[in-house]
Amino acid sequence: MLQLLSSVLLLGTVHASDMSSQPFALPGIHMLRVSSPINLSISPTNLTASGVLLLDGETGERFYEYNAKVARPTGSLAKIMTALIILEHHPLNQVVTVPPIVDDMQGSALGLKPGQTFTVESLLKAMLIPSANDAAYSLAVHHSGTVQAFVEEMNGRAKALGLKDTHFQNPAGFDGAGQHASPQDLAWLSMSALRKSVFRTIVNTPSTTIQSLEGKDYGLLNTNELLRSFPNVEGVKTGTTGDAGQCLITLFRENNRPFLLVIMGSRDRYRDARAIMGQVGKHLAKL
Repeated sequence: MLQLLSSVLLLGTVHASDMSSQPFALPGIHMLRVSSPINLSISPTNLTASGVLLLDGETGERFYEYNAKVARPTGSLAKIMTALIILEHHPLNQVVTVPPIVDDMQGSALGLKPGQTFTVESLLKAMLIPSANDAAYSLAVHHSGTVQAFVEEMNGRAKALGLKDTHFQNPAGFDGAGQHASPQDLAWLSMSALRKSVFRTIVNTPSTTIQSLEGKDYGLLNTNELLRSFPNVEGVKTGTTGDAGQCLITLFRENNRPFLLVIMGSRDRYRDARAIMGQVGKHLAKL
C-alpha cells in the first residue's frame, strides 16, 4: 500500500499536506507518517533565496518552505520538463539532426552547428550537465518540428501533472513574460523526472564527454558545484538568468534518506543549499 502511495506521489498528481508531527492527509486518504518529521530552525532572513521548498524525496512530504507556491522565472530549471518529454517519447539511440535555429544560440551553449547529428542520449547529457541551450532547442525541434509546438506540449504536460503555477514559453528557460513556475511545481516535476533512471544518472554526472556522429568531441562539466564537493548530493539542476537569479534543485541524502531541495531567486544558491542541508544533517543526528 505504501509503495503504491509513493508511486502516486512521485507522479506529481497528489500533494502531501503541510503538517508537523500529526498524521498527514492526502486527497481522499488519511495516513500516519512512516518517518520522523524534520523541523528546521532556519529563518528566511538567513537565506538569500526568494523561494525555497524542502521535500522528502520519496513521499513528497514538505519539511520546510518559504514562498513555495509563488511563481517566478525558472531559468534553466525549465529544461527538466524538456528532458521529461523527450525521455517519455524517444529511445536514447535515436539520431537527432541539429536544426538551423541553434545558430548563434544565446546563453549557455556548446556551439552546436546546424546539420550535425547526435543521439538523443548525448543531447540530453549536453542539456542537463552543462545546461546547453542549443541542445535543448535541438531536442525540442526534433520532437515537435517547431519550438512553439514543443512549448505547447510542455504546457500540456504541466497541466497533466497538476502544476498549476507553471507556464513555459521556451524549452531552455530564457526569461520571458510566459516563463515561470513555483518551487512546489518544480519539486513535483523533478520527482516525476527522477523516476526515470536515465535522468537520475545524467543529473548525477559531474563531468563526461559526448561525441557527434561525425566524430567531434565535446567535454561536459556539470554546472552544479555541489556534485563536486558533497558526496551525498545526487543532482539535479541549476538555472541562472537575469530575471530568475540563481536557482538550484538538489537531490541529496542524509542517513540514506533522500531529500529534494528547490531554491529559486537566490543571490547565493550554494550557501543557501549548504545551510539547509546542514540543518537536516544536524536534525537527523539527534534522532
